[in-house]
Amino acid sequence: MSEYSLKSDIKFDSVCKKAGEMLSSAYHNGKIFASLPKPDGSLSEFEILSVLALAKSCRKKIINQYIESGKIFNVTTSGILAWVIINIFNDLSDNEKGRIERYFTNVEEYFDKRTGTDGLLSAGQADNWIKSVKRKGFLIEFQAYYAKIIDLLFLLTEDDMYEFKKKRLLRAVRKNLDVAFVLDREDSLEVRSNIFIAAFFAPELFKRDVWQVTFDTSLKKEELWLSWGGLRILGRSDINYNDAKDGESWFFVNNMSALALARSDRVKYQKYIDMVLKSSTCNIMWQEHSGRPCEVTLTSSGQIKVQGLYGLSLATFIYLYMFLNN
Repeated sequence: MSEYSLKSDIKFDSVCKKAGEMLSSAYHNGKIFASLPKPDGSLSEFEILSVLALAKSCRKKIINQYIESGKIFNVTTSGILAWVIINIFNDLSDNEKGRIERYFTNVEEYFDKRTGTDGLLSAGQADNWIKSVKRKGFLIEFQAYYAKIIDLLFLLTEDDMYEFKKKRLLRAVRKNLDVAFVLDREDSLEVRSNIFIAAFFAPELFKRDVWQVTFDTSLKKEELWLSWGGLRILGRSDINYNDAKDGESWFFVNNMSALALARSDRVKYQKYIDMVLKSSTCNIMWQEHSGRPCEVTLTSSGQIKVQGLYGLSLATFIYLYMFLNN
């Protein structure tokens, strides 16, 4: 058992068994119904996160749903899909790789038209996943998603053009999104949880010491860290910070943060990793909404109130567990 085992009678294998059963029940005909579809019939942009927690027999079916549609999704979905495919690349046949290459060539060309001369990918307000604040421009997590699209195409083609684009992107990110700590977006000093999303998907964007300064800044109690074991979306110093929503937190982001911290320095950040594990375990075991672990959490007087979506925390918790025990 890992050094990150909970100091209680809870067994991780029991938690993961329950989580796995819940995720399997959300899978139908190549799609993961972790939440209700949007009005246009599409699923959440983060649904694809669940793929690596599913059985191998289901993974390709879900990926094919995206590839065969031919639709170019938003950069969040496209970037996460690329990341998933990179993680199962050795399980793909040559024919499957060919279909994926054709699809992602179109995807990359589409997003390349939205990049500046330095290679940074710009985003509009409609692209922002945090609907409560205005974020547009060169968002840090968008650069991470775009980096994964480029990585996948280089893996598929070994074309030096993609290596050049990746190097250009890294130079631009480090030039424009690094001051005393990694910026949420260009010229913005707000401390926000999106830096953990970027660190999870694309740790290569910055050197380890830069990430650690950023983590240390973000984990201060007065910024993102919540005492029950999670992160606020916005730091207390954020100009948009609202006391009424000061505890809003998303479990999938919390679990990404624990993975990013473990990758950076497990010993230094063990306290935070343990707290996220505990809160995720509590979420899966007891905090259910319609029979599923929930995603959005609000704190009031130190208590956790859970409501809303349920599938995202589930998948990332399983991946977190597997990662920390390998």
